[in-house]
Amino acid sequence: FKPFVMNRLVMKGYAHNIKSAKRMAERIRPEVWDILEEVVKDRPVLLNRAPTLHRLGIQAFEPV
Repeated sequence: FKPFVMNRLVMKGYAHNIKSAKRMAERIRPEVWDILEEVVKDRPVLLNRAPTLHRLGIQAFEPV
């Protein structure tokens, strides 16, 4: 979800450009956690259960 978080940091004015947004995300500032919650809320998380021998090895779920 890092690209989505970086985009939202720039859109909300926490960062001036993508490079500074990337730095903020890597340093895990408090603002990043709030934006991560917003981003994850509407998107499913895909989990790859390796090693897989069939297509049911990938699961999707919505975080709580």
